[in-house]
Parts: sequence; C-alpha cells; structure tokens
Amino acid sequence: MKGTINGHLTVQMERVGTRSEGPEYYIEPTDEYSKRWDRIHVRKQSHRWEEDSNLQNLVNKEVEIIADIIETRTSITIDYFEVKEKRKGE
Repeated sequence: MKGTINGHLTVQMERVGTRSEGPEYYIEPTDEYSKRWDRIHVRKQSHRWEEDSNLQNLVNKEVEIIADIIETRTSITIDYFEVKEKRKGE
C-alpha cells in the first residue's frame, strides 16, 4: 500500500567488519506510526555498502517519506519513492 510516513531520519553503520559494511537508514516516526513503531527501517536504493544519496542528504532532519508500506502485526517494511525535508509549520 502506498502511503506517507513523517519523522526523524537517522543512519547507523551495520555489518561492521564485513565486505558489505555500510549505512542503513531508519525513520523515527512522529505521526500515527509512532504509536506502533519506535523506528522503521527504510530500504535504500543502493548497494548494501553504499550511501543512498537521497537519504544521506537528509540524515538528522525531519522528513516526509512517500513509500510502499507493508505492515503486519509484528513488522513493517518501507520502500521509498520520494523523501523530502519537512519545513517548520508543515
């Protein structure tokens, strides 16, 4: 289902010490998703070891992500189409 998630975008280095070591991106939701999830993994559009330039430029900012959202009782997955910084007052 296509939808929108608002929140704070973070990055974390994962798989440290392996050949696929690289950044993984997460959104800490500030909308209705925050009632169910503390943070949500954002699947990047690059290789596991590479930065995703669309996401990297917005790390530590409030963002709006338009994505395919697959949510079950125990997990959530998002594949983004668009990510943009939220301006004050939006």
